[in-house]
Amino acid sequence: MASAKKFSNNLRAVTELEQEDDNYTDSLGVENIFRCCELLTTFLRNKKWSEIGDTLTTISKALLKPENRKSVPLQALESLGIVLHVSAAEFKVDSPSVAAAVSETFRALRNSCVGEPKIQKDVTEKTVAVDETCNILKALSLLPRNEHNVFCLRVGTQFLGNIVVNNKDTQPIVWRKCSEVLIDLLKYEDKKVANYSSMVIYNILLGHPDISAAVENCKEILEILIDHAMADSEFALFTVELLLSRMGYLPKVYEKVAVTHRLFLLDAVHFMITADGDARIPVTSITFLASQFKVHSDCILKTCEKYVEGLEPAEVSKLLQLLASASANGNYRSELQKDTSLLITCSMLLCSMHNLGKMGQNNFSAVQKLADLSSFTQSSNIHEHPAFGFKSCLVQMLGNLCWRHPENQNQVRKLDCISVLLDCCNIDARNPLIIQWVVLAIRNLCENNLENQAVIASMTRKGTVDSSVLLEMGLTLHADDESKIVIMPLDRKTSL
Repeated sequence: MASAKKFSNNLRAVTELEQEDDNYTDSLGVENIFRCCELLTTFLRNKKWSEIGDTLTTISKALLKPENRKSVPLQALESLGIVLHVSAAEFKVDSPSVAAAVSETFRALRNSCVGEPKIQKDVTEKTVAVDETCNILKALSLLPRNEHNVFCLRVGTQFLGNIVVNNKDTQPIVWRKCSEVLIDLLKYEDKKVANYSSMVIYNILLGHPDISAAVENCKEILEILIDHAMADSEFALFTVELLLSRMGYLPKVYEKVAVTHRLFLLDAVHFMITADGDARIPVTSITFLASQFKVHSDCILKTCEKYVEGLEPAEVSKLLQLLASASANGNYRSELQKDTSLLITCSMLLCSMHNLGKMGQNNFSAVQKLADLSSFTQSSNIHEHPAFGFKSCLVQMLGNLCWRHPENQNQVRKLDCISVLLDCCNIDARNPLIIQWVVLAIRNLCENNLENQAVIASMTRKGTVDSSVLLEMGLTLHADDESKIVIMPLDRKTSL
């Protein structure tokens, strides 16, 4: 999952990001741009759409050059706005020639805005281009989908994207005039149109958090953005991540969206707290997710295979994975450590899972080889089973919650969880790295805690546990008289 942070401070305009429709090799000067704009007036009067399209192609070609953009006269920009004004009325009927001319107009306007804040502002405030673009996009979205109309929608939305990139002056104006059509285009069937619309919305929200209420308060918009993000729309993902970084947003929408969308939100939050060094996700959002985990965590204990592989256990599993990572993050750990009920929930859940695992073959029984799991689950991908890695995450969580926290260290001891942790210190294909997490958890429990150290010191070693994996390799564990445990060949131990 890509992070929006990489793009947020240095977004390039669409012309720089995607020029699949610009294959020009030559370019004209500003003088020719001015003369071409004068010709447009005559062509428009006579509705010569083919000539209009050719002239606009010349203009958009010239505006690919930075030196031409810097010196383009306002009159030329006004002429482009007039073309859109005249064209808007022609979209009452399906007309490929009009669509082609309008596409070239959008292309010229789009190119003119690249890296030019003044042109962005002039086009927005001193021409009718933005108003007419909104009118045309509305009309196009209602017409039958064909190659000309869809392409025109793409370039028109790109133009709006270029006009708001890194420009806080134009962003609120475009939002006020075009928010309705932009939201409608999110639902458009063409993926590129929807992605470009997401790009415009993202840039506006990035520059003006204060005008995001319409997006934040609409569950439908969030669900559409999530659907597009799940279909690999990068700007839809950036927008979702941006919304998730807002204070109070996640608690407000989490329970309103479908479970499949909640799973995506959890993946997005998990990525954001592990990929970034800063705390883009508010602490209140993490504590909210902790409360969700406490309420629903016991559902994972149901051993019915069809239920455990359902969406609710999958949600609980993702919640735990996220919280385990958050508890390792200094931005969130201290707040989670204050939540005694979270510590108790994790401790009791670990004890319950461990005891269930000893009652016969079920989702929580330890399995030493990954290949053996196929006989215990109907899931085609073992790693996606909600119970996979769950116990490891609980151990990781307990270790992090007890890190340099005497109250939590003592609480785990009082819950008789230390012995359970030690009993989990075995190879388990269902729970990769569980031995390492147990060692770390015991280390954190015993740090500067003499009572916990005494509990472990009072335990009696009963021997070593046989491992089928080691046995297959002709190896075994052996404890010598000095309480050292070593790995040795199986036949050597037999002879001892």
